[in-house]
Amino acid sequence: MTHVVHLSSVHYPFDPRIFHKQLRSLSAEGYRTTLLVHHEESTTRNGIRVRSVGDVDSRRERWRNLPTLYRRAKCADADVYHFHDPELLPIGMLLSRTTDAEVVYDVHEDYTDAIRVREWIPETIKPALTTLFPKLQSNAVRLLDMVVTADESTARKLEAKSTVPVTTVRNFPRTEDIEIRDVDVERSTEYVLTYVGGLDRERGLLNMLRTTARLREAGLDVGLWLIGPFQDDEIEREVRSFMDREGITEHVRLFGYVDYDDIFSYLSLADLGLLLVDEERFERNVPTKFFEYMYCELPVVSTEVPSLERFFDDEYCLTVSEDRLEESVSEISRLLEDDQRRQRMGDAAREKVTSEFSWEVEEDRLLDAYQYLLDS
Repeated sequence: MTHVVHLSSVHYPFDPRIFHKQLRSLSAEGYRTTLLVHHEESTTRNGIRVRSVGDVDSRRERWRNLPTLYRRAKCADADVYHFHDPELLPIGMLLSRTTDAEVVYDVHEDYTDAIRVREWIPETIKPALTTLFPKLQSNAVRLLDMVVTADESTARKLEAKSTVPVTTVRNFPRTEDIEIRDVDVERSTEYVLTYVGGLDRERGLLNMLRTTARLREAGLDVGLWLIGPFQDDEIEREVRSFMDREGITEHVRLFGYVDYDDIFSYLSLADLGLLLVDEERFERNVPTKFFEYMYCELPVVSTEVPSLERFFDDEYCLTVSEDRLEESVSEISRLLEDDQRRQRMGDAAREKVTSEFSWEVEEDRLLDAYQYLLDS
């Protein structure tokens, strides 16, 4: 049985793209699957062996633990190694040189764009990093066997600088086993806006809070549900202070991390899905939550994200300008107050995901890529 080992030093064990989509699809296809990841303990779920390489509490600890991750990966004796973080490029190169396995680099986003907005990276070194990283990445990729990307734009950039095969496997929702269950959550406002994902500035956290505050000032009984963890302590402090100043603390619910299997049950209780992200940050990277909202029959309110332009349709999406969010409050108000329009948009959104934007449509790209690797 072909043994596939996925590695991540950044993502949590049951990440939607890595675990619930890629590894579950590979396991169902008959591959023996292992995930090496930071976690408090090793376990097995859905037939996938999740092996802990230690639990870490900081970025520095994570980096210090990279040699351990490499040793565990090599000892796993895989036929295919598939790694998911740019900081693992040295490990990918070492595995390629020291084993007979095929090595795959999964590029979740355009990391050069990400460097520009990462708040933990000092501004003084960002220009150098944005120049240096693409060159280092291109040189590393030449030693590997395949690159997988989540969007076509990133794929085109990598293809232009390498002869290694590049395959795009888009990060659409896995719908076949999504179950909308009753969850112990009650609405306390007439309308509920929601967001799922990491909580930080570039993902529009402050934009969502401002929009909620302005809608309440306009007389609508609106609440905001944030489903996901804060990315760092600083943004959490800033957000709590902002909510206090705006008087919306009691109308914002912070759920923290919610297991992927339960996310859709939470989303289904809301009225609108918010995607008020930084437009420049998502010039190329396609936010998966756009399609998750659609599957839950939520009309989407989104900033004019370039990467989503070809997916936008006013049948299920209201686009607003990031520069004029406050002017968009009246548009959002009209949508909230029009139950029939929201129902039509929700129905159209669900149908579109089911027919075109689901993992079930997309997973053959991953399986075909693996078959190509092993055949060649």
